[in-house]
Amino acid sequence: MTVTRRRPLPLIAVLLATASLGAFCPREPRRGGAPAAGTIASEAPIEISRLSADLSEPGGYFDTDNLISNETSYLQVADQLAEGPTGGVYVGVGPDQNFSFIARVKPRYAFIVDVRRQNLLQHFLFASFFARADDPYHYLCFLFSRPCPAAVPKGALDGIERTLEAVEATPRSEAALEEDLEAAYRHIEGDLKFTLRPQDREDIRKIARAFFDEQAEIRFQSFARVSGRWHPTYRTLLTSRSPSGRFGNFLASTADYDFVRDLSRAQRIVPVIGNFAGPQALRAIGDWTRGRGLSVSAFYLSNVEFYLMRNRGFDRFVANVRALPTRPDSVLIRACFDYGRYHPAEIAGHHSVVLLQRVPRFLELESAGSYSTDWDVCTADYVH
Repeated sequence: MTVTRRRPLPLIAVLLATASLGAFCPREPRRGGAPAAGTIASEAPIEISRLSADLSEPGGYFDTDNLISNETSYLQVADQLAEGPTGGVYVGVGPDQNFSFIARVKPRYAFIVDVRRQNLLQHFLFASFFARADDPYHYLCFLFSRPCPAAVPKGALDGIERTLEAVEATPRSEAALEEDLEAAYRHIEGDLKFTLRPQDREDIRKIARAFFDEQAEIRFQSFARVSGRWHPTYRTLLTSRSPSGRFGNFLASTADYDFVRDLSRAQRIVPVIGNFAGPQALRAIGDWTRGRGLSVSAFYLSNVEFYLMRNRGFDRFVANVRALPTRPDSVLIRACFDYGRYHPAEIAGHHSVVLLQRVPRFLELESAGSYSTDWDVCTADYVH
C-alpha cells in the first residue's frame, strides 16, 4: 500500500462531536489473529448494560436521525480493511455501517460510540434482531416488520438482491411490528439487563416505525438542514459493493452476517453514549483495552472531525486518540464529504470519500501542525 502525503500546513485545532468504548477479554492475538471459529461463542459474554453505563457520558443532541448512513462510498475501504489489522478492539460511530467494517476487521470486541442516546437504543434494537435471526433473511424480516416464514425460501440467501426479493414477498404487518417491538423490549430488559425508560420505549418504537413506514427506501434525514435527495436509500447501501466487487454489506454474505451476529449474541458489540472530544469515554476505553493486553485495531470516525474542527474540540479529540493503545498498523476510517471540493480519491457518482489512515501517521502530522481544517485531515495523508 502506498500513502499520499502533503507538505505540513500551519495548525489550528478546534471542536466537538462523539465517542466512547469498552469491553472484556483475553490477551490479544498476534497480527492477523482474528477470533478463531467458535471462540466468540465459547468466551464468556460481558455484562453489556453495566459496561455501557460505566463508559458512557451524558448524552447530547445532533441534528440528524442517523437511522442509516448517508455515506454511499462506505465500502470504498473494504478491500483495504481485509488486508489490514484484525482482532483487537473496534471503535465506531453511528448506525449499522459499522457492522460491515466489523465483518472485515473481525475484532474481539466492538464499541459503537455516539453522542445521541437514540443511537444506543437503535443498537440495542439491532441486538434483539441478531438474537432471533439466524440469517440475513430473517434479520431483514424483523427490521421491516414482515411476518416471514420460519423456513428460508429457496435461493433467498443467494445474494442480497435475492434476499431482499424474498423478504419483500411477504407483506409488512402492523401485528408483526408490535410483536417484534415486544420481543425487543423483552430482550433488552431481560437478556441485556438494560432498564428502559418510558421515553426509551417510545424512541425505539419511532425507530422501528421509520423502517416499517419507509422499508428499504428509508433515507438519512436532517432536522435543521435541507435533506438532499442525493442521500442514499437503504436499498442502495445494502446492494453496494467494494471497488473490487469482492465485498458487500454485511447482510450480503452469510459468513459476514454470522460473525457479526455471534459477536452481538456474546454481548460484545457495546453501544456507548459519548463525545469524541469528551473527558470520559475514549480515555476509559483506552484504559480498559490496555488493561487487558489489547489494542484498538480500527477506529471509524465517519465525518465527526468536520464538526470537531468547527466546535473547538479537535485538540481534545487528538489527545483522546493518543490515550488509546494502538499498533503501528492500527487505522482510522474516516468519511469526507466534498461540499464542492474535489478529493483525488473520490469515486465518480459519490458525494463522499471514505479513507484509511494509520493512527501513528495521524498523530505525527498533527504534532507537525499539518491540520488547520477538516479538509487538511482528509487530504494530507491517506492509505492508497
